[in-house]
Amino acid sequence: MRSVLPIIAVLVFSGCSGTIGSRLRTPDQNVLVRDQLVLHSDFPIAAHHRLFDELTAQRTDLCQRLSLPASDEPIDVYLFETPERFDSFIRLHYPMFPDRRAFFVQTDAQLAIYAQWGDRVGDDLRHEVTHGYLHSVAPNVPLWLDEGIAKYYEVGRGQHGLNRKMLARATAKLTQEQWQPNLRRLEQFPADYNMTQDDYAEAWAWVHFMMESRPETLELLRNYFTELRRDGVAVPLSARLAATFSQPDGANAALVEHLRRSSGQWPVVSGQ
Repeated sequence: MRSVLPIIAVLVFSGCSGTIGSRLRTPDQNVLVRDQLVLHSDFPIAAHHRLFDELTAQRTDLCQRLSLPASDEPIDVYLFETPERFDSFIRLHYPMFPDRRAFFVQTDAQLAIYAQWGDRVGDDLRHEVTHGYLHSVAPNVPLWLDEGIAKYYEVGRGQHGLNRKMLARATAKLTQEQWQPNLRRLEQFPADYNMTQDDYAEAWAWVHFMMESRPETLELLRNYFTELRRDGVAVPLSARLAATFSQPDGANAALVEHLRRSSGQWPVVSGQ
């Protein structure tokens, strides 16, 4: 899928105006509440759609995996039936946004997702809803980690976060000897940084490594979030990994080995 915009904090949420047409308002014809998610659409939606069941179950998966509490803060999900209506709304209310199928927007008052309904809506919503779940319970989540976890959950339940397109991109660069992992570089990204697909692939790789390689790296990630929630800041994960692996660049070597092992166990696909 096309890359998804990093988290954008906007100061003012633009509501609909009574003078503009209904095609430029937030969808409100249908509203469905599923736990933390408040789904708004401009077309009929099934109350027990399997995608919505998966999205609500995803919250439990994420909270259990990262030892996070579940929040009751609503996440408004606005679904547009057609790309044209979605594009018209985004161009009017968020003209600075690039061309994407879905966005997560956080303000002081609201967590909101805007998405067009289509063939890739599952990937899009799993990705964006992950942002919403994280931001409802943890402050100041670094951009790279926010996107890496979203890429992990984007692929859906039962796949252990194995994003095959991200894996293919990372292993191809390893094979071509064009890439060495550098977590400290990712940690320097400001919140408004425009990540490349290579950045997304590395962010996903570090998250998948910590979530799936060994119990101690998962516990390291859980401890990071515990500290972040308690203090608002936390010791960077690069420093935590360096302390865990005794050899210089030991974490990098372990990540590379994890990627190679993963690519051997799972077929990978190329393309965007």
